[in-house]
Amino acid sequence: MNTFIQLMKPRIIIVNLIAVLGGFFFAASHTINVMLLFFVLSGTACMIASSCIFNNVIDIDIDKKMFRTKTRILITSKKYIIYAKIIGLLLFFFSILIFLIQVNLLSCLLAVIGFFFYVVVYSLYMKRISIYDILIGSISGAIPPLIGYCAVINAIDLKAILLFIICIVWQIPHSYAILILYSQDYNIAKIPTIVNQKGKLCTVKNIMLYIIAFIILVTLFYICNYICLIFFIFLLFLSMIWLLISYMYYVLYDRVNFSRLLFYWSIIIILVFHGVLIINFICL
Repeated sequence: MNTFIQLMKPRIIIVNLIAVLGGFFFAASHTINVMLLFFVLSGTACMIASSCIFNNVIDIDIDKKMFRTKTRILITSKKYIIYAKIIGLLLFFFSILIFLIQVNLLSCLLAVIGFFFYVVVYSLYMKRISIYDILIGSISGAIPPLIGYCAVINAIDLKAILLFIICIVWQIPHSYAILILYSQDYNIAKIPTIVNQKGKLCTVKNIMLYIIAFIILVTLFYICNYICLIFFIFLLFLSMIWLLISYMYYVLYDRVNFSRLLFYWSIIIILVFHGVLIINFICL
């Protein structure tokens, strides 16, 4: 059982469920429907687990070449592949049932779109041929908070679009940090990335630009009165540190291990951002 749990990438599920919570509370007005929240979290968890399993299956030929992934169970024990596919399909259809019966059609469609972009467009196609695969992958990464939001109001409005955009903008520098951190593995597997095509310095320049865009969007959240002044200042402070880390990496260029710090700080930023949306609701 532990084998298949690892294929579902539980850490990714947890981070995305926090994003769902952020979107859910961002849409809520005064009270929280606890049962609705339970089902939207359950449905999203199943869909993400399914997409992660299929990603593992699709990436077998890549993972066996990369140092950090060559010991994954589907590579060392191919007998598990068929079971992984069955579990992935069951989770996919179970997720759809949860959304259709207990949530709403819009959230279900968003979950399926997220699955499609991650498994089919990104994993099966774009990742193998283009350095712009991250732009496609960021769409699926920004879907979970949108699912949480639409579970509450069953519509896509300006708030939802802004939430979706800011999550896309965050996703790109976060993913670029991963590409820098594991650049040697991607080179060995012959996966085209912005790092091995245009270099680390160009990648960090792009990271800084997207962080600046993230700061602008956070400011827009405050201007639109979606978050209070205290939370805005806190987010702004953390985002400026994120920008400083990327700048220090650009200046020192691998003389200090800022790439790992850049990666972990991006996770802190998004967790704090969604935490702010949750706490901001409680403080209203």
